[in-house]
Amino acid sequence: MDRFSTPYCKDDIKEDLSEQKICVLDALTQIANRRKFDLMFSQAINKSKMTVSYLSILMIEIDYFKKLNTVTGLLSSDDCLRMLASTLKDTLKRSGDLAARWDREKFACILSDTDPAGAAKMAEKIRKKVIDLAIPNAASPVAKVVTVSIGVVTSILTDETSYDSLLKKADQALTTAKEMGHNLIFIN
Repeated sequence: MDRFSTPYCKDDIKEDLSEQKICVLDALTQIANRRKFDLMFSQAINKSKMTVSYLSILMIEIDYFKKLNTVTGLLSSDDCLRMLASTLKDTLKRSGDLAARWDREKFACILSDTDPAGAAKMAEKIRKKVIDLAIPNAASPVAKVVTVSIGVVTSILTDETSYDSLLKKADQALTTAKEMGHNLIFIN
């Protein structure tokens, strides 16, 4: 049989699988995108409810990114995003953990089976690793290098706990970290 007479040939299946992979990766940073985050977060919530274990979320934002973009240009800020994404990916090693690009300068991490102390430790590790990248940021009043603010939320989930409530708490924690002066972690 030829390629055109069968509903699927091997090449078509490879293309379909490749398209599925593309749909869950952020094109610029090559880490998980929001779609993949949503899928993994739903699974993590269900697992946490079944096993009555902790689930932690980190919401991470590059401090003064818009100013950095204005000063250094789009290509340079894209490099910054790729370096941060690579750092997140290299830092989160466990199979139940995930780093994802949330939007332009924001990232989100799922930390399965991670208590408040473990989540705080991971957030601080990420914050320090970003500073160690030593990406220049003359536009920042906080430091001469790129820094991040991180909001942390940890919960043992119940049936009343929802996807939206956890994300809202993580986003509120991030907002508080930025309001307190940037380059900080706030645990909600």
